[in-house]
Amino acid sequence: MSLARHVETVDLLRGRPFRDGGHHLTELAAADASESQAEAERTALADLLAARWGPPQHLGLGTVRLRAARGEHIPAPWDLLSAAPDVELWRTDGRWIVLGVVRATQEEHRILVCVTVVDPP
Repeated sequence: MSLARHVETVDLLRGRPFRDGGHHLTELAAADASESQAEAERTALADLLAARWGPPQHLGLGTVRLRAARGEHIPAPWDLLSAAPDVELWRTDGRWIVLGVVRATQEEHRILVCVTVVDPP
């Protein structure tokens, strides 16, 4: 998938009304992408989004995974996003736009894109 299509997906998610969960979450296909390839694609996408909204915040999610493992309730979508070791995020128009990379299979990684009104834990 091209970066232009990734940006279109982000814009589509931003424009959708929320239902009960307060978020939209999708994986961007990065067929057979290694972790380094998916990270490079995420960085390129983040650069395009930074041109709109400024530099992203960087958030490590290791402590979120630890808190969940200890039994703390982590709200959606952050419970799902914590599958990524870290994310880049922007706050715009009352919504968080979040990018992360997760392992889909042993060899394949994908970019997670989330738009949410739920604040990071």
